[in-house]
Amino acid sequence: MAQHLLFVFLAVIAPAWDFYDTRRLKKNPGSRQKIAYYKTVCAWLWIASGVAVLTTGFQQLFTIIAGPADAAWLFGHAWVRFLVGAVIALFTALVLLPYVTVALKKLKNKPRTYRGADAMKSLDYFFPATWIERRWWVFLCITAGICEETLYRGFLLRYLHAGPFALNLSIALLISSLIFALAHVYAGVSGVVGSFLGGFIFGLLFLLTGNLLLPMILHALMDLRMLVILRPPAEDATSIQAAAN
Repeated sequence: MAQHLLFVFLAVIAPAWDFYDTRRLKKNPGSRQKIAYYKTVCAWLWIASGVAVLTTGFQQLFTIIAGPADAAWLFGHAWVRFLVGAVIALFTALVLLPYVTVALKKLKNKPRTYRGADAMKSLDYFFPATWIERRWWVFLCITAGICEETLYRGFLLRYLHAGPFALNLSIALLISSLIFALAHVYAGVSGVVGSFLGGFIFGLLFLLTGNLLLPMILHALMDLRMLVILRPPAEDATSIQAAAN
């Protein structure tokens, strides 16, 4: 029963709850409200993950053994696995690109331009702007990397494939990725599509490696990169002072 309730929560309640919370945050995007939102998301992710582990088992959530009988299109052809591996490698490179770019600019003492931050102004109400918000953002990203992979890959894939629905593993991967995408509806259509593709790639990495470790690390790094994309608070203060002078 607990597993059924957790599925309903992830598929229906969590997306609706998050949509309501982000709309409220957008109307009143103060620092206190933003941190409260981060805390709320972290709390329900850890609680839901705890329920998943207690009802399913850590080993069953963290590992998966899949083969041609489960996803013939992926495991039945070497060239498909090579192509999927190349897509995952490209996705990983895109996730790491901001880190590499910042590191190279620091080595060459070149100024930052923050074009990526300027392109995401519409999500300023959601992203961290102060140092304390950034510290909570780190905890939020680590939580998302661990808990969202536990829930949306580890739990949902097993529940949809081996649970009451007994779906084909490929169909289960598509549905779990869609549910994951709906949890990011606050980011608009592009955010939902991006989250679906990201969730699908995390799922493929889970199937290919057989455990959640790499998806968790890659997921956390993808979210944490916002800290190198966004303009640091200290630079904002410096810019304002320079403009005043």
